[in-house]
Amino acid sequence: MSQRISHIQPLAKVKGFFAITVVLLSLFVFYEGSLFGLVILAAGIKLGLREGFEVDLKEKSYRKVYSLLGVKGGTWKDLPAIEYVSVFKTKKKILSRVITAEAISEMVVYKLNLFYDRNQHIEAYVNESKEKTFEVAQQVSNILDIEIHDATEN
Repeated sequence: MSQRISHIQPLAKVKGFFAITVVLLSLFVFYEGSLFGLVILAAGIKLGLREGFEVDLKEKSYRKVYSLLGVKGGTWKDLPAIEYVSVFKTKKKILSRVITAEAISEMVVYKLNLFYDRNQHIEAYVNESKEKTFEVAQQVSNILDIEIHDATEN
């Protein structure tokens, strides 16, 4: 049984394509002698950057994770005394933009939060599958010997 929970937001294929294109463009501009290539490179890196979080239950620590090309980084913090784990259903908004037109769509996701100090929480996991989220919640519950609150039904 794994003692580490990790979730990194996936990178959309279109966004990944643009990130690679912008990085290649920046290298060309920099090669041509313009320092503006560094600015373009920063934009390309920002496009390819993914965010997430990790919780290490064995070491009792957590961190916000930034990932670029599979390399993860972030500062570990001590995990407070967790009182319970909660799974709830929410909607994730997705913004799609093409030049001047944009559309916002929603999808249902399930979040797993670790609660401490009565109402403080750490978001530890997000998934589109209710079953998978409850599997992770059960794992956390077993390791930390805490109860699971099901807040998926309103």
